[in-house]
Amino acid sequence: MGSGKTTIGRQLAQALQWSFFDTDAMIEASERKTVSEIFAAVGEVKYRQYEYRLMLQLLPSILPSVMACGGGLPCIPYAMTYLNRYSITVYLQTPVDLLCARLRDHVAQRPLLHGTGDLREAVETLLMQRQQFYQQAQWILNTEGKSIEELCSVLHVLVEKDI
Repeated sequence: MGSGKTTIGRQLAQALQWSFFDTDAMIEASERKTVSEIFAAVGEVKYRQYEYRLMLQLLPSILPSVMACGGGLPCIPYAMTYLNRYSITVYLQTPVDLLCARLRDHVAQRPLLHGTGDLREAVETLLMQRQQFYQQAQWILNTEGKSIEELCSVLHVLVEKDI
């Protein structure tokens, strides 16, 4: 959340001339509700089921493409195994301070942060819970101090190396 998955993913897909998929946006379109509304209506567990089913639908059939998945998708049992098997996975490792700065004005649209009180504490807790899954990515890219263009350039090289 806030690492730049959608922004960087969209730009990388454009540079590679590939399709781009954002799982949160696809679920929102399918359900005709925002992620926050879906969380409120059915809860996080059901939302993760939507994400998992969508991942199974998209992979491996969507090649070549770039997919930005929700931050909770890699934490679903076996999801990272599946993602690593059928795609090149990248963890955009972003410092907590930067995540908080990016998320500060969007807390109301982030169901896992809305109403938590201390934004920094909530972000740190989520990262601590998810880190073991994110670390399973094939590539870990530290985003600190790098522009979107620099990150896309690095990712472009990594993708071309791996395909």
